[in-house]
Amino acid sequence: MTHIDLYFSSRPRNSWRIAPSFFSGKGREYEIGDRLGAGGNAVVYECIDRIDGDTYAVKFQLILSEKRKQRFTKEIELHQQLTHSQLMSYVDHGEIRGIQMPEKKDVIIPFLIMPIADKNLRDVIKTDGQMPLPEEYIAQFKGLAEALGVLHQKAVHRDIKPENILVKGETWLLSDFGLCEVFGSGDDLTSADEVIGPRYWMSPEAINKAVGNTDAISKRSDVFQLGSVFWFVATGRHPSGNVTETDWTGPKNLFPVLVNALSHNQAQRPADGVELAKLIDAAVMAR
Repeated sequence: MTHIDLYFSSRPRNSWRIAPSFFSGKGREYEIGDRLGAGGNAVVYECIDRIDGDTYAVKFQLILSEKRKQRFTKEIELHQQLTHSQLMSYVDHGEIRGIQMPEKKDVIIPFLIMPIADKNLRDVIKTDGQMPLPEEYIAQFKGLAEALGVLHQKAVHRDIKPENILVKGETWLLSDFGLCEVFGSGDDLTSADEVIGPRYWMSPEAINKAVGNTDAISKRSDVFQLGSVFWFVATGRHPSGNVTETDWTGPKNLFPVLVNALSHNQAQRPADGVELAKLIDAAVMAR
């Protein structure tokens, strides 16, 4: 019988085997295609709708502790609830039976199906060897800030980095809600000593929290992370330390918006994605 091994890296000791190589969602059936990538908890493959031939991305949650499964369930719910042209959207979800190798242990693996992207923002910069031009990125900045504002109605993202901004055609999409803290859900499922956020793109308060302080991670922390990505796209450099106007090589009118978004003092940043989008729009209109 045909089978597929799901795994994080090139060939670790553990893998998760499923057979056959097709599976069902909510009334639809898919066939697994090429492996697209992996993170610390999940792996992403291409999948093909067996009826119409449309291609999607399927994310399999492979760390199956109770906490990780609950977090994945919240991620699915966010995808179902949130709609914006620059938020990664929902297609389908479900569970598939598998075998954890080499123990040959029966497992139930949850999955989430989303539209397939062409690449992520990091790939764009690495492949092209040059940064996007202002006429390419200004509208994307505003749209991503608006998308973050929609997410902020339900949650704090906490994991914004170039790899989590996907590119589909001409559109940049905010994706990967796996580390979100959902408002009103009680336990955010993170341990007291857990480092919360992406390496190199964490807000000052997330770093302070990681070294034992009591700083709170908030919507303004997301604004810092997204502002860091914007700065990187516009200048080709990470906004480490205290940045000044001499460090900025993007459109002059955007500098005040981004320098405030990158303030180490949370209170000086835009309150959320909605305010950040409005400030970007006002800066562009004032040119």
